[in-house]
Amino acid sequence: MSWEKVGKTLAGLLVVVVIATALFAGLRDDDRLEARLTYSHLTYPGQFNERISQANALLKYERLHGLISEVGNGALNHPQVDRLVELAQAPYLQLFARPFEAGLVDHRTGLLIELANPRQTPLHDVHIRLPAKGLVQIRDAMGNDTLLPAPTSSIEIPTLDALGESRVWVYFDADYSQIRQGGISIRHADGSADIQVYREVIGFPSLVARYSRELMVLLGALLLGVLWLGYRAGTRRAPAHG
Repeated sequence: MSWEKVGKTLAGLLVVVVIATALFAGLRDDDRLEARLTYSHLTYPGQFNERISQANALLKYERLHGLISEVGNGALNHPQVDRLVELAQAPYLQLFARPFEAGLVDHRTGLLIELANPRQTPLHDVHIRLPAKGLVQIRDAMGNDTLLPAPTSSIEIPTLDALGESRVWVYFDADYSQIRQGGISIRHADGSADIQVYREVIGFPSLVARYSRELMVLLGALLLGVLWLGYRAGTRRAPAHG
């Protein structure tokens, strides 16, 4: 294949790419709700889990009952000792109530959902369907946090202000791969969201991601160079007239 044919072929491909890019940009709905998803493995200090286990041991009924009886030196009857044990345990047992029986050790999969409304008008009835039940924290554009009291797989945000943003943190007690493979849906009263999923990469893929803009410029320069060489080769081989 001659350089002339190569140059013409690459030029044709470049024209097709430019036209396709222009069509995509023209057809793209820039008013769609934008949702950026970032999944993560959550790790907690081992010392924290160790302290949770120690606290559980110190709060055992038998231990507290014996200590209170010893301090009372026989002045308290059995029902009184039981009542004091209940009063001593109550604040701490609240910490270990469902779903925190084992502290934070069960919630090792996290999901951050960043919502952005590009419209000049508010979006209403934003609904997020999660792949599994999780603990949810919602932060609005003003920085106000809303904590849902129980694990849920369905999140409702009544209104997302014009040009506003919101963040949603979800903590799952399910496996990371299970959550990543599960489906997630984000919709509002006027349609669905444009969902983009971010993932952490290392090594060569991370370098490509970090310098993607520079890489595209380099590839464009190489393509233009090949086209120029093809054009020069074609003009040199063009027959002379006259």
